[in-house]
Amino acid sequence: MKTVFENCKPREDVLKGELKEERFAAHLRDVIDAKADPIYREPGVFFEYTYPTEGLRQLLREALGRLAGTKTASAPIIRLETSFGGGKTHNLIALYHTARVGNAGADMVSRFVDTSIVPAEPIDLIAGIVGSDLDPTNGLDHGDCVTYTVWGEIAYQLGGLAGYRLMQKSDETKVAPGVQVFEKLVGDRPALILLDEFAAFLRKAEGVPVGESNLAEQSSAFLLTLLSFAAKMQRVVVVITLADVKDAFGAETERVQAVMAEAGKVTARQERIITPTSETEIAPIVTHRLFQNVDSSEGAVTARAYSDYIREQLDRRVELPESSGRAEYSEEIQKNYPFSPELIVTLNRKTSTIPDFQRTRGALRLLALVVRKLWQNRPVDAWLIHPHHIDLSDDDVLNELTSRLKRPQYRQVAEADIVSLEKGSLAHAALVDRPFIDAGRPDYARRFGTTVFLHSIVQGVASGVDHQGALLAVLEPGDDPGNLQKAIESLLDSAWFLDYDGRRYRFKTEPSLNKLIADEAENAGRLKPKEELNHRIKNVWRKGIFQPIYFPSEAAEVDDDSGIPKLVVIHYDAAKTTALESAPPELVIKIAEHAGTQEGFRVFRNNVLFLVADTDQIERMIEVARRHFAIARIVNDADRMREFAEEQRKKLKGMLEETELQYRIAITRAYRYMYYPSADALDKNGRLAKETLPAQDQGNVDQDQSQVLLRVLRQLDKALTADDKPLNAAYLKSKAWPAGKEYVSTEEIRRAFGQRLGLKILIDINQLKASIRDGCKKTGVWVYQAPGEQEVYGLPSPVPSIVFDESAILYTPEGAKAIGLPVKGEQKPICPICACPVDACICAGEVREPEKETKVITFEGAPGQAFQAVLDQARDQKVQRLYRLGIKVEGTGPDAANDSRLIGLAIPQIGKGNFKIEQVMNCEFGAETFSLSFKGSWEKYKQVKTLTDAFGKLADKVHARTRLEIEFDSGLDLDNPQLEVIRDIFSTLGFGKIVVSAEKMNKETG
Repeated sequence: MKTVFENCKPREDVLKGELKEERFAAHLRDVIDAKADPIYREPGVFFEYTYPTEGLRQLLREALGRLAGTKTASAPIIRLETSFGGGKTHNLIALYHTARVGNAGADMVSRFVDTSIVPAEPIDLIAGIVGSDLDPTNGLDHGDCVTYTVWGEIAYQLGGLAGYRLMQKSDETKVAPGVQVFEKLVGDRPALILLDEFAAFLRKAEGVPVGESNLAEQSSAFLLTLLSFAAKMQRVVVVITLADVKDAFGAETERVQAVMAEAGKVTARQERIITPTSETEIAPIVTHRLFQNVDSSEGAVTARAYSDYIREQLDRRVELPESSGRAEYSEEIQKNYPFSPELIVTLNRKTSTIPDFQRTRGALRLLALVVRKLWQNRPVDAWLIHPHHIDLSDDDVLNELTSRLKRPQYRQVAEADIVSLEKGSLAHAALVDRPFIDAGRPDYARRFGTTVFLHSIVQGVASGVDHQGALLAVLEPGDDPGNLQKAIESLLDSAWFLDYDGRRYRFKTEPSLNKLIADEAENAGRLKPKEELNHRIKNVWRKGIFQPIYFPSEAAEVDDDSGIPKLVVIHYDAAKTTALESAPPELVIKIAEHAGTQEGFRVFRNNVLFLVADTDQIERMIEVARRHFAIARIVNDADRMREFAEEQRKKLKGMLEETELQYRIAITRAYRYMYYPSADALDKNGRLAKETLPAQDQGNVDQDQSQVLLRVLRQLDKALTADDKPLNAAYLKSKAWPAGKEYVSTEEIRRAFGQRLGLKILIDINQLKASIRDGCKKTGVWVYQAPGEQEVYGLPSPVPSIVFDESAILYTPEGAKAIGLPVKGEQKPICPICACPVDACICAGEVREPEKETKVITFEGAPGQAFQAVLDQARDQKVQRLYRLGIKVEGTGPDAANDSRLIGLAIPQIGKGNFKIEQVMNCEFGAETFSLSFKGSWEKYKQVKTLTDAFGKLADKVHARTRLEIEFDSGLDLDNPQLEVIRDIFSTLGFGKIVVSAEKMNKETG
C-alpha cells in the first residue's frame, strides 16, 4: 500500500495556494461580462476543471436540445434546486458557455453531452440575470440606458438598447409587462434566459412600492408571464435557480416556488427540476478539481488494506461499525479515494448543513487548504486523507471552520484542547500525545480531537460523533486501538471543552468541569497547594522503620546518632536530580558528611538515607496537587455545589476520589531517587550511591512507602531485617570489632552499624542479638559478659539474654581467660584427694568459706515481659529472695521524656523499699539547652522532678536516661505480692521498652 503522495498529484494552483476566494465563488454576471477569473471565463479551462455530474449532463441535454430545435419535447422551464454552494451557478455557467460557442466547442463538452444536440450556431439571445446584482432603486447603468427591473435587464441583455426600448415603460413604472412584449423581443429565434438568485431580488423588491402593490408582487407576476411565454415557444428555455427554503431568503424562495407551481397549471407542468450535484458526487467533484491525477488502481489496493485491517479489528471485538466490515464499505473507500469516506460524509451530511459552509463550494475551499498543507508536511502514514488530516494548527484552516462559519467561539475550543497556535504553549491533546510520540506512536489525541471537532461545529441533535464512528474515522492500518482508547480517556480527563454523554463525543463552547477546575487552580495559585503537597509528602513516609526528617536545609537539622535509621526527604524546591545525574545534589552531600550547628563531621553516616525528587516529575506532582486542591475547594463549598446538576456533583466527587490516588502516585513517582551510604561510592559523592525506586501505579501503590525503600535496600543487600539471615559472627567481628582490642561493649557493636559504610543498615536489633548469641554458643568467636555478672557466656554456657549496654561486654576467648573470667557452665577442676573443686580443696589446710557473691539477672523488653523474664530466670537459678531491683529507661524524643516522668509516678505506688535515682537529661529549645545529671535518693529527686518534667515536655529535642534502684532491707521473696504489684504498675503506666535487673546473694545473711 502506497501513500497518497505516491498515488495522487494535486493541481498546481492547489499546491501553490492560488485557490483564492474568487476561484470558488462562481458569478454568472462576471462570466457574461468577461470579468471572471480565467477558470470560469475561458470555456476550455472551465470544462477541464469541471466534473461531469449527472445533474449537469441532464441540464445540458434538456436545454441544448430545445435550443437547437432537435428536442422540442424538452422542458422549457428548468429549475435547479440545491443549497448554497451546491453547484447551481456552476451549472448555469456551463450552459452559458456551451450555448454561446455552439458546435465550435463540441470537443470541450464531449465529456458532458452528446455533441449532436449542441446547437450548430452560437445562441445570440442569452440573458443571465443575477438577482443580487439588480438595484430597483438606483438601477443598473449600462451607459446608454439604466435598468431597474428583472424584465428591463432581460430586455437589454437580449436586444440591447433597441430591445430595452420595447420594455422601457414597464421598466420605469416597475409594472410587470405582458407576453406580447417578449414575442416582439424574441420572435422565433432561440433564446436562453438564466435567472440566478431570483429570491434575493424579491427581498429588495418588497421595499419598492408600485401603486397599491410592490415590486416583489410585480416581479412574481412577471415570472409567471415569462414562464408562460417560454412554454409556448419552441426554442426558448428559462433556467431558474432556487436554494433550500432553510437557507437565506427562505420566505422569498417559498414565494418563487408558489409562482412556479401556479405556472405549472398554465404550462401543463412543462418544468424539469434538476439537482446539480448528488450526495455521491461530492467526492469525485472535489477530487477532479483538486487533483491532476489519481491512480485508481492503487486506490483499490488501499481499500483492500483498510478492509483487511477493519475486519481484523472487528474480529478482536474492537468497537467499529459492523457495516465497515462489509464489501460495500471497501467500495466506498475506492469511490472516495484519496479521501476517507468518513471525511466526505461528515462534510456533506453535517458540515454542509451550516448555512455559511455552502456545501460543495465549502468542501472545495476547505479541502484545498487541507491538501496543500498535507503535501507540505507529508506524514509517512497518509494512506487516505482522514478528518484528522485537517490541520487545525493552520490559521487559515481554523478560520475556515470557525469565523467563516460564524462559529468564532470554537476557536478557543480548538486552541485549548486540540492544537495551540500560541508559541511555547501546548494544547491538552498535545500533552496527552507526548508520551505516545516519544514512543514512536501516532498522535492519537490530536487525531481524535480533530475528528470530534469537525462533528461538533454542527449544532443541534446532529452534533457529535459516537464511539464507533470516531474510531472508524481515526484508525489507520497499523494503528493500535488500545492506545487510541488510552488517548481518548486521557483527553477526556484533561480537556476543557470535550464532553461525552455516554453515547456521543462532542466539543462544547461552554467550559467543562475540567475548565472550571483549571480556573479554580489558577485562582488558588501555587503556594497553598504546595503547602498541602508538603503535608502529603510527610504522610507518605511516616515514622516506623525509619525516622523521617522532612525538608532539612542544613546538616544541623539531622541528628547524628545510632538510633532508628534516618530517612531524609529533601524538599523538591531545595534540590532535585535526573536519571542521568550520578552525583548527589550539594545539599545531600553536605548533610551526609556533616552534623551539628558547627558542621563537624558526621559520625553515624551509615544511618542516614536520602530521598530526592526527579526533575522531570516535579511539575507533574505540583499540577496534581493544584488540581486536587481546586477540586477539593469546589466540592467542600456547599453553595457552589448546589449550582451544579446532580450528575456534575457526582462527577466532581468522583474526581476528588480519583485525585486522592493520583496525588499519592504523583508523589512516589517524583521521589524516585534514593541515595544510600556505600563503601563503594566515591568520596566526591559523599560516599553515597544512587538507586531508582520502582515506579508506583494505581495497582501497586503501597500505603507505607517505607516498605518500598526497605525492599530496595534488601535487594541491594544493604539492610539487616527480620527476614534476613543473621550475620555470621566471624564476619561481624571482622567488620565491627575495633582493631587490636580484646573486648568491646555490645553497645559499641550496635553503634558500629551506624558508623561503618561496609555494614548493612540495622533495621532489626534482634538479628544482631542472634549473631552475638551465635558467636558465643556456636562458633566461639567471643564470649559475652552480661552487666553486673562475674562470669561470661561461652560454648558450654546456657543461652545468654543479650542486652546492648556499655556494661555488656564481648571478649575474645583469650582475652577473657587472661583476666580470669570464668565461663558459665564450664566444669571446674576437681582435687583428686578430697574430690572437692580445687578452689574449695580441704587437703592443704583450712578451707575458707566463700565470700558472698553478687549475682545480677537482667532483661530488656516491654515492662511485663522484662519483669517476667527476670523472675523466671531467678526461679530457674533457685533464688529464694531478691535484695535489689533496677529499672532503666533510655531514649530520645518525647517518648523518652515521658518514660522518665512515669518513673516518678510509679515510685509512690510501689510500697516499701529504699529508692535511688540516677538521671541524665539533655534538652534543646532551638538555640537554648538544658542539661541535668542527678544521682541520689528519691527524696532529693523530688526537688528537681518538676523541672525535668516541664523541660521534657517543652523541648524540641531531648535525650534522657533514668535508672530507678529499689533495695529491700530484708530481701523480697519471689512469691511476695509486692513483686506482682511492681510489675503491674510498670505494665499499666504506658512505658515503652525498659531494662529490668535483679540482684541476689549466693548465701543469705542473718
